[in-house]
Amino acid sequence: MDYTELLDNYGKLIEADLDEQLQKLLEDGQKYHPFLGEVYRATMEFVQRSGRRLAACSTLIVYKGYADRIDNGIDSRILGVCSAIELYRHSILIHDDIVDAEEERRGGKTLHRSFSEGFSENFGLGTAMFAGNILYALAIKGVLASGFDPDRLSKAASILSSEFKDVNESQILDMLFEYTNPKQQEWETMASRRAASLFRASMLAGALLAGAGDRDLKLLEEAARHIGYAFDIQDDIIDTFASEEQYGRVPCGDIGKRKKPLHVILALEREERLAAIMAEGRMLAGEDIGYVQALIRDCGALDLAKSISRGHAREAEKMISMTEMNQDAKDFFVSFIRYVDESLDWYK
Repeated sequence: MDYTELLDNYGKLIEADLDEQLQKLLEDGQKYHPFLGEVYRATMEFVQRSGRRLAACSTLIVYKGYADRIDNGIDSRILGVCSAIELYRHSILIHDDIVDAEEERRGGKTLHRSFSEGFSENFGLGTAMFAGNILYALAIKGVLASGFDPDRLSKAASILSSEFKDVNESQILDMLFEYTNPKQQEWETMASRRAASLFRASMLAGALLAGAGDRDLKLLEEAARHIGYAFDIQDDIIDTFASEEQYGRVPCGDIGKRKKPLHVILALEREERLAAIMAEGRMLAGEDIGYVQALIRDCGALDLAKSISRGHAREAEKMISMTEMNQDAKDFFVSFIRYVDESLDWYK
């Protein structure tokens, strides 16, 4: 079974548990005030949109890698934690969408846009911000109420709290880069707490609750850091080079917002014409998109970013192979890491 099949199968189990938790949230909100029912209904729809549930599945797979508890099903306690990881992830996504002024997420309106319409932009932003905060609080509550050993639960909740702080710090730097000219090392500092933070939270939570040893916790922490780097670089390249048909968005959206992903930082060091275009701070369209893509490609920045991503992928594989997880868990992560690596060839 390849990693996509595993994600689909485990994702369905997690979604069933998640739906139960969200339904209870909706019912409680409606009792408090009818409008809170509307907010939670929109939040439910946002969280339930189709996706692979990679973070939550990572928690489950790491957990099973150390303490396989399948017996006509999967331990209900870890499913509760996986649902909490999904709430944690979506709290971050809601806030990301606010900061990036996104209009859509996975084929639907962003949460702040849903509540801007019919009210005001400020109302939509505020409502979404508070909804994101609520999801984070529910994530911590979900972990603590899952029924594991109290000491392990405390450590898992502490990991989520720490990584939530870290990812917010990275987002501040990411915004700062729109107004500065960061170098590669500064980008690496920022990215060490971006996607890497989510992978650390999800993987370490599963390992801690399964009773993994200190050595493996260190290995998984390093693996998550390298996976995060590789994933971020790939995701940013997709934003610049994937077609609207492939990705559902006009290419070069981040560049139009003056964001500085690694391949853009590397290109700015080599190509002055790109700096002039980014200084305009406008969304690109038509021939401008192809022109900017060519500048990044022809100066060697795209290939260099891909090479750096692949280096992180190799390190992540090495760390995963050194753990004491069972072979199925190792195979899943190696398969996913290689997919991220190989998919870089799609964008030229």
